[in-house]
Amino acid sequence: MTQPKHLPLLLWFCLFGLVVFGAVVCVDQGLVQAMVEADQSRICIVLIVMYGIGLGHTFRRTLYLSREIDRADALTAALATRGEEPISVQGRGLATPGGALPAGLVAEYLADLYAAHPRALAANEAGEAGSELLEAYASKLRSANDFGWFYIDVMLKVGFLGTLVGFILMLGSIADTATLDATTMQKVLKQMSIGMSTALYTTLASLVGGILLGIPYQLLERALDRLVETAIYIKEVQVMPRLAAGRPAA
Repeated sequence: MTQPKHLPLLLWFCLFGLVVFGAVVCVDQGLVQAMVEADQSRICIVLIVMYGIGLGHTFRRTLYLSREIDRADALTAALATRGEEPISVQGRGLATPGGALPAGLVAEYLADLYAAHPRALAANEAGEAGSELLEAYASKLRSANDFGWFYIDVMLKVGFLGTLVGFILMLGSIADTATLDATTMQKVLKQMSIGMSTALYTTLASLVGGILLGIPYQLLERALDRLVETAIYIKEVQVMPRLAAGRPAA
């Protein structure tokens, strides 16, 4: 059940390092400058800013879930160490005669479960009620992650908007042309290339940004699953048997 401390956060920093490395290479090769200069709509700049905001949101959520997973692992280890001591609820946490157990979201969930269903816990029959409460806790955490997928969808739509702007610029150069001689055709083709560059670069920026944001949000989903699994393990294996009979589990 244990894993290296701060594993989700370490994975986030590995991904962040790769993104920074790729960004430095692209800037050094002039790719970013070429994209910004070719994009007449300036939507690429908006997408870069949106990506930075989304990356900051993933860091905040990853830091929070990483801390909660570490606290849950600490609670698991403490319960295993105090295997001969009965468990009691103390405020919004758990305690044994040896002292308070590590706090955290999982400890709060177990304390709330005991406060809401003390008789069911005493009979070791709080399965369905406990699942509903756990789902409520998980839904609260998952809502912040769901915002990330919505945010990625918005980024893709902004990129699609840039595509439309590019095509409008491209077709507008033809609509404004009255005659088609050699000089005019050169001008039209130049304007069409500008519009096409805008369309393609904004599409590229939105797709790359969406993919790079999707990876940390997927890691957040896995971290949330890990936290829920730990909460279920602690409740079913380490806490409920001791609370049920008022004695240590066999």
